[in-house]
Amino acid sequence: MNKKDYMQNRELSWLNFNDRVLDEAHDSTVPVGDRLRFISIFSNNLDEFLMTRLGNLFDQLIMGDEHLDKKTGMTAQEQIDAVYSKLLVLYEKRHLIYESINHDLAQFGVQHLSIKDLDASEMDYVKGYFKEYIQPILSPSVVSKHFPFPHLYNNRLAIILKLKKDDQTTHGIVSIPASCPKIIFLNKEKTRFILTEYVLLKYANKLFKKFTVFKKSIIRVTRNADVNLDEEINDEDDDYLDHIKGLLKQRGRLAPVRLEHSSKLDASTIKFLKKQLKLPEKYFIKTELPLSFDFVSSLLNAIPADIKEQITYNPIVPQPSPSIDTKEPIIPQIKQKDLLLSYPYESIAPFLTLLKEASLDPKVASIKITIYRMAHKTRIVDYLCRAAENGKDVFVIMELRARFDENNNINWSEKLIDAGCTVVYGLEYFKVHSKVCLISSIEDCGKVSYISQIGTGNYNETTAKVYTDLSLITANTEIGRDIDAFFKNIPTENLNGDYKHIVVSPFAIKDKLNEFIDREILKQENSGNGRIIIKVNSITDSGIIKSLVKASRAGVQIDLIIRGISCLLPELEGYSSNIRITSIIGRFLEHSRIYVFGTGDDMQVYISSADCMPRNLEKRVEVAAPIYDNDLKHRIYDSLQIMLADNVKARFMNCDGEYEKKVGGEPLDAQMYFVEQAYKNASQTSS
Repeated sequence: MNKKDYMQNRELSWLNFNDRVLDEAHDSTVPVGDRLRFISIFSNNLDEFLMTRLGNLFDQLIMGDEHLDKKTGMTAQEQIDAVYSKLLVLYEKRHLIYESINHDLAQFGVQHLSIKDLDASEMDYVKGYFKEYIQPILSPSVVSKHFPFPHLYNNRLAIILKLKKDDQTTHGIVSIPASCPKIIFLNKEKTRFILTEYVLLKYANKLFKKFTVFKKSIIRVTRNADVNLDEEINDEDDDYLDHIKGLLKQRGRLAPVRLEHSSKLDASTIKFLKKQLKLPEKYFIKTELPLSFDFVSSLLNAIPADIKEQITYNPIVPQPSPSIDTKEPIIPQIKQKDLLLSYPYESIAPFLTLLKEASLDPKVASIKITIYRMAHKTRIVDYLCRAAENGKDVFVIMELRARFDENNNINWSEKLIDAGCTVVYGLEYFKVHSKVCLISSIEDCGKVSYISQIGTGNYNETTAKVYTDLSLITANTEIGRDIDAFFKNIPTENLNGDYKHIVVSPFAIKDKLNEFIDREILKQENSGNGRIIIKVNSITDSGIIKSLVKASRAGVQIDLIIRGISCLLPELEGYSSNIRITSIIGRFLEHSRIYVFGTGDDMQVYISSADCMPRNLEKRVEVAAPIYDNDLKHRIYDSLQIMLADNVKARFMNCDGEYEKKVGGEPLDAQMYFVEQAYKNASQTSS
């Protein structure tokens, strides 16, 4: 089989996914305030993509790397060119959608204004606001021999001006400080507003009084932020925490990969910026929209509550699990039956209660946990600290290299250490991305008992309200022993540990998945009932893709629920004709990873923190855990069937890698179905 026949480029697949996010901003059934949120999500996604994935391709060009994309044979330059070609289409699409959103917002009295829209009193107000609140914190600079071109921070707005004095032309730069407010409200109701950069652009001339200003534009530089946090520490005595802090500072200083500008730049300014930024003009993008959509959350938080209620989704509160009696201690209940929490439909509260009880329970000897991302405010750290202060052995594997969350993890690790917890910082060459927790108790008989938690998502109370994830809590002794071994193996760098039930990457998950796929091929050959369902964020691993294509050619029926990237093209005759790919983008972010092989009593179900990507299967420490409880197995299987039947928010991928809407049948929004079920279950339990 030629991989090029059934695979597509990862970067272009990601752009198609983000295009799907933009479609949500265009969906008239979505409240207009949330459509605005989707514009912001799309834009932030794009920034991160350019900083990391495109940054990596730029690195290949700089290094003269002749590496070809193994899936399509494209060079780095061909991939960059294809990305920018798609970007121009996405920019235009975003522009049209944003104009529509602003029109609809205006129907509710929320008006995004430009300078020309302001009346005389508002002009006086913004002029005074600029003079009193903005001008004092600015540091304008004329670029000359004595004043070199200032550093433009990553994704930070700035104003560039073309200046003239005594027949000499030059350029001025005004960087907008991060502390500068993003919005200026023009009425007490906070419904009429203007972005601060528009006001600064209007009055930037006042900062260069000895010059004539010819042209000016808002600009924003996006830089390669793919910092290698795995670089070796120069001195073995260097502090690892300080090492990571130092590397993070590089993010704002690395090479540019995009320059956005709000108005047309003349030839001399383009030449000037090309030279200063060492960035070709073809990576300059003009847009009449805001260069950053970071203002969206501030706007939606500020507008009157009665308007916000009309333009945003009705609040959805995660419900109590019907499997737990909240009036009784949770630890004895877990010992009786496995618990599966489904976020955000069900609350994370039972897990928090479990930690709280464990921190106080005299039988509990230790709590061990891996942490990748956490909320900025979290009770989890409080309970871990309380446990340590109560004499429990609290052991935390804190991954400092969780991209863009490094500083938050550094802060939490320092608090945990101060409370007496033992904190280690993962492994030198492998990120610890697994989500596992182990509570060990010494029973009256002297035996050790375990309660294990394995999740598909982070220990984050905030994202547990908006990400779909699964969390298994079990008192299964064998799984507990495996996880206890895991927590002994990782600090001793024994990555290829021996486990009887859980499966751990970087050495075992990929092999286990291939083993299960081969088993379904054999079943298909023997009885014609091979079946595979996989739900992940992305699938890019060539080996897994090849195995799935092999299974498809053998007749195995395969459904993949993939929110993001898929390098596998489905429904290609002779290759993937038995593979269907569904993507769901809705109110919640689909984040759970579920692997199902077979049907009925023979069905094997695993949940995991691992996507089908080389970084997860070969370069990270991930855990996949089996679901042994038959009720929970079928609950997971049934939920996947609901997702596959979604014809409201789901799209299916065609053989060209494009997404198409499902048509026909009664409307079914899987996420809203699960919300309704959670409310119904909670109501029946309380009654």
